Amino acid sequence: MPTPLPRRTALRSAAAAAVVLASGSAAACSAPDRSEDEARPHELVPRSGSAIGAVDPATAALDAVTLAASRCLLARATTVVVSSAEGSDVTAGAAAARQLGVPLLVAGPALVAELDRLGVRTVLRYAGRAPQASASVPTDLGNREVVEGTAMGDLPDLPGLPAKPRPGGATVLLLEGTTLPPALVPLLHAVGAEPLVVATSDVRSSSEARTALRTGTESPVLAIGSGFGEDAVLAQRVRTTTRAPELPGGGHLPFPDRMMVALYGHPLTAALGMLGEQPAHEAVERATALAEQYAALTDTRVVPAFELIASVASVEKGDGSYSRRTKTSTLLPWIEAAEKAGVYVLLDLQPGRSDFLTQAKAYEELLRRPWVGLALDPEWRLREDQVHLTQIGSVGIDEVNEVGAWLAGLVRTHDLPPKVLTLHQFNLRMIRERERLDTSLDEIQWLLHADGQGSQGDKQGTWRALRRNLPEGVWLGWKNFEHEDAPMLTVEQTMESVDPRPSFISYQ
Repeated sequence: MPTPLPRRTALRSAAAAAVVLASGSAAACSAPDRSEDEARPHELVPRSGSAIGAVDPATAALDAVTLAASRCLLARATTVVVSSAEGSDVTAGAAAARQLGVPLLVAGPALVAELDRLGVRTVLRYAGRAPQASASVPTDLGNREVVEGTAMGDLPDLPGLPAKPRPGGATVLLLEGTTLPPALVPLLHAVGAEPLVVATSDVRSSSEARTALRTGTESPVLAIGSGFGEDAVLAQRVRTTTRAPELPGGGHLPFPDRMMVALYGHPLTAALGMLGEQPAHEAVERATALAEQYAALTDTRVVPAFELIASVASVEKGDGSYSRRTKTSTLLPWIEAAEKAGVYVLLDLQPGRSDFLTQAKAYEELLRRPWVGLALDPEWRLREDQVHLTQIGSVGIDEVNEVGAWLAGLVRTHDLPPKVLTLHQFNLRMIRERERLDTSLDEIQWLLHADGQGSQGDKQGTWRALRRNLPEGVWLGWKNFEHEDAPMLTVEQTMESVDPRPSFISYQ
């Protein structure tokens, strides 16, 4: 067993020559010359801002928790405290590490590799005293000096210690309701980090997290608690939070922090919906006034929206697709007017015999704008032997998922806030194998929009049918038809009788 040094004995003095090394052999006269090391005090270097990690103390072993935190927050530490997983050793080790200003690591399978990565020269060891071998710190800790842990009053003199913490060395997010493991306290203290309690694990929807991340862009980020996701997911969310423009009303996630109320139609004709009944600036005023009526009935932020028909189903074959694409130059003034007024925009696709992905790519220039989402209308997606108004179109889920993956990639590439991707539906045959919808895309918020028309009894029946077996994580939308519903619901009736309350309400 390593021999403890007496109190106030410098670890790197000549008197330390007989300290037992990790190999278990006495250094004795063969100890290397320490003159160079004697001149180098303890060194602790925080990681750069590119380091991001998440730990869940409720499900991970304590050694994994301290290891993940160390990898995230530290680039180098020449002195560390190591304890077994026993509660008494963790408590004693944490107290010693906190006083010395160094991190604590809990023994586990990856301990030695982490000591090597950090460049550790000195380990203060609090070994397990339980009979289980797994509870103890191994004696072989690599080619470094090991000092047996002592009571707080008997800590040895170590060069450069106690270390002073470096304020602002990291951004640490602690999910509300999560207990901070005491073993992490010394590490957070060493890098000058004060945990920030956040109410949600998705940093994109937390105003507190956004503020902290935007002011600490050069610091590593550690998230503690359940639901932060894999490191890659957290890293992308942090990137979005620090780089992407915010949506109307603030924040980056469209839902659940807001409800959208939209006018639907084409900018060049009133025959396809309310948007075409007035010029763009008047449509902004109309959508805003409608949204304000809903805002008076809910505490949820209500944002006005446009659903602009970008490609229009046509009875004429045209280029063979039975679909006419509206020029970008026609749509752009409406989008710019919406952006100036805080109005969200969806581009609606009616592809005919073309496919949704081909048409979506045709509007990439507009979809790169942060407040422009996408809507797919399978009613107007035809097979090669179909024509509009004779058959109701449909789409297979693979085509839908391809659009989702492409749009998610656009969000990542251009540092955009997550986009709304709407699926219009009024019967179950319109989206084949809907249960396979890829809801894992973190950059997309899927919205199922029930756009059936007719009596309110029929509409409610459709509403119930469409919600059955709906994949988890899909938001809901409802459409009111001014002329086709019998009768159309008032604002108050829409809020009271459509259950669950939709996140997106449109008018045609």
